[in-house]
Amino acid sequence: MKTPPVQSLSISQLLFATFGATVFATAAASDDIGQTVELDSLQIASTATRTERLVKELPVRTEIIPSSLFNSAGTRDLGAAIEYLPGVRSEANCQNCGTAEIKMLGLGSGYNQLLFDSQPLFSGLAAVYGIEQIPTAFVDRIEIIKGGASSLYGPGAVSGVINILPKEPVKTGGKFDLSVEAMDGGSLWSSSSVNDWSSPEGDLALSVYGQYNVGDSIDLNGDGFSEITEKEFYTIGANAWHYPTETGKLSYNYSYSWEERRGGDRFDLAPHESQIAEQLEHNWHRGGVSWEQSNGAGGVYQLGASFSYVDRQSYYGGVGDTALPGQTGYEPESYADAIESSRLLYGFSDTMRYYLDSIFSQQLGEHYLTVGAQYQIDQLFDEKRDERGNSLKSDGSVAAFAGEDPIADDDFTNGSLFVQDEWMPAPNLTVIGGIRADKHSKLDKWIVSPRTAIRYSSNADWTWRGSIATGFRAPEIFDEDFHIEILDDPTRTRNSPDLVEESSTSYSGGFVWTPASMENRLQAEMEVFHTEIRDTFNVSDIVLFDADGSAYKRRVNAGGSSVTGFETNVAYQLAPKLRAAIGATFVDARFNEAQEALPGIFESRYLESPRWTGVAQLSYENDALFDVFLGVVYTGSMIAPQEVEGILNRDTDSFFVVDLTFTKHMDLNIANRDLHFDLTAGIKNLFDQRQKDLTSGPNRDTTYFYGPRFPRSALAKATLSW
Repeated sequence: MKTPPVQSLSISQLLFATFGATVFATAAASDDIGQTVELDSLQIASTATRTERLVKELPVRTEIIPSSLFNSAGTRDLGAAIEYLPGVRSEANCQNCGTAEIKMLGLGSGYNQLLFDSQPLFSGLAAVYGIEQIPTAFVDRIEIIKGGASSLYGPGAVSGVINILPKEPVKTGGKFDLSVEAMDGGSLWSSSSVNDWSSPEGDLALSVYGQYNVGDSIDLNGDGFSEITEKEFYTIGANAWHYPTETGKLSYNYSYSWEERRGGDRFDLAPHESQIAEQLEHNWHRGGVSWEQSNGAGGVYQLGASFSYVDRQSYYGGVGDTALPGQTGYEPESYADAIESSRLLYGFSDTMRYYLDSIFSQQLGEHYLTVGAQYQIDQLFDEKRDERGNSLKSDGSVAAFAGEDPIADDDFTNGSLFVQDEWMPAPNLTVIGGIRADKHSKLDKWIVSPRTAIRYSSNADWTWRGSIATGFRAPEIFDEDFHIEILDDPTRTRNSPDLVEESSTSYSGGFVWTPASMENRLQAEMEVFHTEIRDTFNVSDIVLFDADGSAYKRRVNAGGSSVTGFETNVAYQLAPKLRAAIGATFVDARFNEAQEALPGIFESRYLESPRWTGVAQLSYENDALFDVFLGVVYTGSMIAPQEVEGILNRDTDSFFVVDLTFTKHMDLNIANRDLHFDLTAGIKNLFDQRQKDLTSGPNRDTTYFYGPRFPRSALAKATLSW
C-alpha cells in the first residue's frame, strides 16, 4: 500500500514527538548535562569560500555532517552517512552489483562534485562504485554546498559540492572498532583502526587508518539470484600535516583500496559458467599534497595537486536461461555452446585523473578577493577480455596485443581560470560575485560561467540568501558509462556522435531563522531552487546493436529540462544533550518535452526521481546512561522503467526507513592506561521497508531496482579508543 508523502511526514513528526518526550523525560531526570550539540548555523565551515566562516554568515548555503553522527548512527562509509542529509539521496542502481550514486536536489551524481579536502576525489570508475569505499573512521566532518554559487569549483557542480575533511590530530591516540550487521540470513563484518600522532611541538601530525569489510551475498526474493553482493573490501591510508613555518602548512594524503564483489547465482562456479554473474575487482590509489602560506597581511596562497587511479577487472554475463549441470533440462551441448559466448564477457578498465590548482586570496578592506587556476586531466581505457585474461577484438577474436581494439581509449582535459570577490560592506550584508572561464578539450571555445550569491541579515534572528549560477557539462565519457547493464545482452552507454555540451542556469533563495530569544537553540530554514538545463543529456532506454551484435544505449541531447523545488528544515536543541531535526524536500524534475522512456512509451518527468523525500533525526547524549540515535529517511513514489518487460511503473511504493541505535560509554583503566570503550547496538530499517516487486530469474531486469539499499538488519559495534 502506498503512503502519500504528506501522511508519511506526519507519521515521522508523531514518532519524533512520542520518542522525544520519552528521552526528554530521561534527560530532565539526570544531573549530567552532557555536551551541547551545536546547530549548523553556529559551526565553522571552509568549503564555500576556502576561508573559515560561521555557517550563518556564509552567502553560499552550507550544511555539515559531523563525525558525531557517524558514531551515533553506526555508519561506516560515505554512502550510509549521506543518507541523513535533507535533499540528498544515496540511490541503488543495480540488482546485480550494488552500484549506488549520490543524488542532490533532484539531480544525479554527474551534477555534484565529490571532494577530499577540497580536491576532486573520484575518477570515472571510482565514482560508480566508490561511495562505499570511503570509510568515515578518519573523517572529521563532511561539508555540503547546495547549489553551484561558488566560483571556486568546477563547471559541473550544478547541484552542489560534497567535501570530505579529515580529522587533524592535536594529540597522540587512536581507536579500533569491530561491527557486524546481520540481515536476512547474511552478515556484514567491518573493522577499522585509526592511529594518530602529534609532535610535542605541534608542528607535525600524522593519522594512519585502515578498514576491512566482508559481507555475504543475500537473495531477498528467494529466486536463487542475489540482490546484495558478496563483497570483500579493505583500505589503508595516511594523512599528514606539517607546519614548517609559523604561517605555512603542508598537507599530504594517500590511500589504497581493494575491493572484490560478485552478484548473481552459483557462486561456486566460475562467473562465465553461472546463469548470471557480475564480478568486479577494483584497485584504487588516491593521493594529494597541498601547501598553504599566509603572507601575514590578510592574504593566503594555496597550491594543490592530487591524483586518482583505478583499475577494474570485471565480468558481466553468464549462460542466461540455459540449464546448469544438475538442473532440470540440462543439456551438455547447449551448456557448452552458451559458455563459448559467455566466456568472452570479461573486461579490463582503468582511469587516471590528475588535478592541479593554485589559489591566492587577499583581504582588501571590505573585500576578500580570490583568484585562481585549475587544470584537470582524465585518461580512460576499457577493453574486452576472455576468461584467460586475453585482450579481445570487438568481434571476439584474441587481439595480437593488449589495447589493440579497445571499447574506449580517450583522455579529456579542462583548464579553468576564476576570480571571486567576497564583499562585506556591512556586518549584516555579504555579496559574492565570481566568474569562471573553462576550456574543455572536447569543446572548441572557452565557456564563461558567472555566479553570484548574497546574504542579508535583517536582524539577529533572520538571515536571507539568494544566488544565481551558471555551469555546463562537456560531452565526454561519464562515470555511469563504465557500468554494464543487461537486457538479454550486456549493454553499455555511448555518446551520440553529435552530442553537444549541456548548459545550466540555477536560481535559489531562502532564509534561516535562529531566534535570539531562544538562545540559538532553534533553527528553521527554507530554500526554493530552480535549475534550467539546456541541451539536457538523456540516455535512451532503446537498445541499439553494432554490426558485431554488441548492444548499447545512446546518450543524446534531449532539448531542455528543469528542476524546481523547495526544502524546509527545522532543528531544535530540546536540552543540552537532546537535539531534534526534521526536513522535507519537494522536487519536480522534468523535460520540456516528453522523452521516449521505453519503446512507444513517453514521459516528461525524470525517471527514478521522487518528488518528496524527508529526513528526521533525534539524538540524545548522556555519558552516564547511554546515547540514543533515531534516524528517519523517507523516499517518496517515483517513476521506474521495467526495461525487459517494456513497462513504465509510474507510481512505485514509497518508503519510510527508521534506524534506531543505542550506545553505552565506559571509561576503563588497564595497566595504568586510560581507555574509552563504546558498545553500540541497534536496528537499521526497523520496519524492513524495501522494494517488493523485484524481478526474478536469469533474465531479470537488474536496473529495475529502487528504494532503500538494504533490508532490516541488527547492528552490534564495539569501539575502543585511547
